[in-house]
Amino acid sequence: MIEIKLPIEKLLATKSAIDQTSLPNSVFNRAQADRFIDLVINESVLLQHCRVQRTNKNKGEINKLDLGTIVTAGASTQSKAQTYVPTESVVTYDNEKYRSAFDLKTDFLEDNLEGKGVRDTLLTMFSKRISIDTELAAIEGDSSLVTGDTQTASNNLLGVNDGWSVILQANVPAAQQIDAAGAAPSKKLYYDMKRAIPSRYRAAKPDYVWIVPSGPSDKFYLDMSDRETEDGDAALTRKNSLKNWGNVVVGGPWGIPMLEVPLMPEDLSWGTAGTDGSEIWLTPLKNLIYFVQRDITIEWDRQPRQDVWEVTIHFRVDFEVENPAMVVLGENISMAGNDYT
Repeated sequence: MIEIKLPIEKLLATKSAIDQTSLPNSVFNRAQADRFIDLVINESVLLQHCRVQRTNKNKGEINKLDLGTIVTAGASTQSKAQTYVPTESVVTYDNEKYRSAFDLKTDFLEDNLEGKGVRDTLLTMFSKRISIDTELAAIEGDSSLVTGDTQTASNNLLGVNDGWSVILQANVPAAQQIDAAGAAPSKKLYYDMKRAIPSRYRAAKPDYVWIVPSGPSDKFYLDMSDRETEDGDAALTRKNSLKNWGNVVVGGPWGIPMLEVPLMPEDLSWGTAGTDGSEIWLTPLKNLIYFVQRDITIEWDRQPRQDVWEVTIHFRVDFEVENPAMVVLGENISMAGNDYT
């Protein structure tokens, strides 16, 4: 009997030359890796606004400079000019490897309507899920979680590396960690957080953003909607009357934009019994760094006896905060509590 293969089967079963609009069954070249990274970032709310650092190495460091002292004096005040040297330090990254695995039934690949473009379509589908997983790891990653064959999918995703929440809790100065003690977000909470920005960084106020879960964002607009003003009407109808990034409404308290990040958790523990806690981060967005290595692989393996294609993607990323001293962290916020006072 003569076996007749569909064009898509030939595509999947061979390693022919692939241009940057298709997918290889091997290590991505630079253009393909950048395209995949772009797909993942663009499907994320927070990753597309933070600082993305693409690397060619698994670990390394990037320099950062901080001029936090006065460098100017009256020209006649000293016989010799006083000079100053910037404080030089580095941000160290160490990318962790992640794996995304999918099983696709052969019937799907045979009967699809995409033809030869099915691989690109599948990559877009995969990238949306990988984007969600990566953003969860960036926000909630906690290397103290137990991982292994008997652990949950959540632990095995989040337990590989520390995300921004853990990094901020460990490194933001204590005076800049505002404990709401189970209270709900209010204008007083936002006021106290704004006032906690160190004076040396207040000149950077135009770069600061409230990064909040959906609950605090919804409450802010609910409170705004009670005002019988144009801003109240805009809050009630969710019109982009103040400012917008893409589809994200960002009018925020005390003149600081607000970025709603739906994947930020609202079920954190606080106190002795609370389980509906959440956090608010006040920081320049570019202070959050997402390191991603271009050494990305995608592999398609046929398993005849199961009549499936196994698709496996490996990639390396890390999450760092450039300057935790710039951040103000609101903690133990509960939507069920009374307003913070």
